[in-house]
Amino acid sequence: MPRPQNLEELRRSLLYNNTLEVWTALCAERKNDWKNVDAYHAFLEHLKNQGIKLDVSVVCPPIKGFSDKPPKAYNIKLDGESIKKIRSFVS
Repeated sequence: MPRPQNLEELRRSLLYNNTLEVWTALCAERKNDWKNVDAYHAFLEHLKNQGIKLDVSVVCPPIKGFSDKPPKAYNIKLDGESIKKIRSFVS
């Protein structure tokens, strides 16, 4: 299955998504490099600072090309408010 090209497409597929999927969808929207691990960690901090509940993802398949050791992923609920907060991330 191809990666979602934006957050709305991702939300239509599942209500809860892991942060790696959300990150790659956000980067696709902005045409940014999703393989930047430091930017991903900054994104996680942004989500925490925005009050988005992060539930530890028990199962998270590795994403090829991201890094040798996939970073920790969390599950988040994608609703209109959380998407607004996600899109407010500035790298």
